[in-house]
Amino acid sequence: MNRLIRFALTLVLALSVAACGNNENTSGASGQESAASGPKTITVGLVNGIPKISVLDENGKWQGYDYETLVKIDDLLPQYVFKYEPITDFQAAFVGLDTKAFDFLAVHASWTKERADKYLYGEASNYENSGYTLKVKKGSGIVVKSEDDLGGLKIALAPGAAVASDVEKYNEQHSDKPIEIVWDTGTVEQQQANLKSGAIDALFGEPLNDKALLEAYGKDAFEIAGDHLFYDSSKKNGTYLLYNYGSESLRNEIDGAINKLLEDGTLSNLSKEVLGIDVTVKPE
Repeated sequence: MNRLIRFALTLVLALSVAACGNNENTSGASGQESAASGPKTITVGLVNGIPKISVLDENGKWQGYDYETLVKIDDLLPQYVFKYEPITDFQAAFVGLDTKAFDFLAVHASWTKERADKYLYGEASNYENSGYTLKVKKGSGIVVKSEDDLGGLKIALAPGAAVASDVEKYNEQHSDKPIEIVWDTGTVEQQQANLKSGAIDALFGEPLNDKALLEAYGKDAFEIAGDHLFYDSSKKNGTYLLYNYGSESLRNEIDGAINKLLEDGTLSNLSKEVLGIDVTVKPE
């Protein structure tokens, strides 16, 4: 398996986050900062390892739709220069935000009330979610037509992932037949092995990540038993940047840049180029 893909896939489900250093610290703006004057450095905790979304390659270069979106945002805000820190442990990312090591997080985070109570969300989204897929062992016979069919399944979840909150709420409402949660902080390779061995029944995923996994592990690695799970079109379904409360001014400036890039079609075109689909539009 390609070494880069193996590295990237260690984070597909967990969306991990421990901040390490990075040689590529600036994006497209002026890139020049002097002691007397010049753009203010904004430290971004950027998730590392989601194929085609944001990946730090073997040469220390960032790639992916979310990263390229941040570059274009930075281009529109000459008063700032973004410095990127790779995130490889989801829980630790929030510690970095709490301690002001990061000015904001770009961890492909979906909206949850629990997070919104503690952190300031961006209002603009460059990626509209369509809910979760359910990956099962090929030939398992499991079919999930809706969330109601999830009860009784043994499903691995990463602590802190947004879908974990959905599952916990589901179990509160389906106490007669809850989902059996297996808390798992292992690598994607370990999770795939657990799925193949029958140690777990299923894993949640997203279409783009599923495609990357099948390319990496082969078409028999798993099959999709259901999709659009936990999707509610009436709720916020994008992925958003996260800030500390008190950073409203920075949030508003970045939201303005994102909205401009959405309105002029820049992000739509970028999405088609990088991902092959337009993720800036809401699913029908």
